[in-house]
Amino acid sequence: MRIRREWTDARLNWTAEAAYSSDILVIYTTQDYVWIPSLSVTNSVDELAVISDNTVIIRVINDGTLTWTPGGVYETSCSTDVTYYPFDEQECDIELTTWGYTNVEINLVGKGVDLSYYEPDGEWEFMSYSVTSNTRTAGASSLPQITYAMKYRRRPTYQVMNTILPLILLGFLHCFVFQLPADSGEKMGYSLTTLLAFAVYLTIVSADTPTTSLHTPVLSVYLIIMLSMGVVAILLTIFVLKCHFSTEDQPIPNYIHRICSVANKLERNHCCKKSEVVDEIENDKNGNKGSPRKAFQPELSWPEVSKALDKFFFKVYTTTFLLLTFVVLFVFIIHHYT
Repeated sequence: MRIRREWTDARLNWTAEAAYSSDILVIYTTQDYVWIPSLSVTNSVDELAVISDNTVIIRVINDGTLTWTPGGVYETSCSTDVTYYPFDEQECDIELTTWGYTNVEINLVGKGVDLSYYEPDGEWEFMSYSVTSNTRTAGASSLPQITYAMKYRRRPTYQVMNTILPLILLGFLHCFVFQLPADSGEKMGYSLTTLLAFAVYLTIVSADTPTTSLHTPVLSVYLIIMLSMGVVAILLTIFVLKCHFSTEDQPIPNYIHRICSVANKLERNHCCKKSEVVDEIENDKNGNKGSPRKAFQPELSWPEVSKALDKFFFKVYTTTFLLLTFVVLFVFIIHHYT
């Protein structure tokens, strides 16, 4: 960053000297031989000192106007809002304050930001800037201060391709654990593998996410929910496998019957209904052959229960995943284009 300073020193005005005012229009010197206004970057986190560079010359015009453009690399503290990361916009301030002079001796006036030497960045896009002049209190004195507010927008293409899309695909794999047959023997291994892959990728994403506790990123909330759904998917898989390998002499609880009834309505099949069978034939009092008596025999078995639960959990998981992903992407899109 280069800070161009321009001020007037009446002691260096030689326009009234007719002997050499027309011959010498400009002279060049360094900060060791003229007075310079002492400025410092007050919100710097690297070093708090007066901006100084003895190698940069100062241009002095015959009317007493001095121009000095020292440069340097400054690290300043900024309050970041990562709620909509990686579609976030950040505003960072550069505060310049006089060192040892009050607003009575020096009046600071900001004239804007020169973008002639600005090079576009691959991660951030420069949006706008603003310049404000105010005073800050230091004891009984008031010090003049200039604040340059620089606004940037993050370029989300890299994060979308390397973070959001892979996470959505990994989350989509959680739903298909309920499509594997229980007899395949790969149901538990598949669910554990997808959860571990998601957890490993989560650590990689966390390393790139800005660390702050003031604002919680929407993407982090989405990741935690998806990780929780993966854990719940493992527990449900254990429950489905337990039902599948239960013996037929074990009665089916009522709550499983209710879940099967809901799955029956969603699937519109009859796997959980009961069928009519002939139980016995009654004879009347005269010995005539009577009509058969109808009885109901349940068709529901434990393997059918596991299939019904898999279908039910698959629909619930897929619906929840799609709704959650749609809401998060919708929030990102609305924030990015407004």
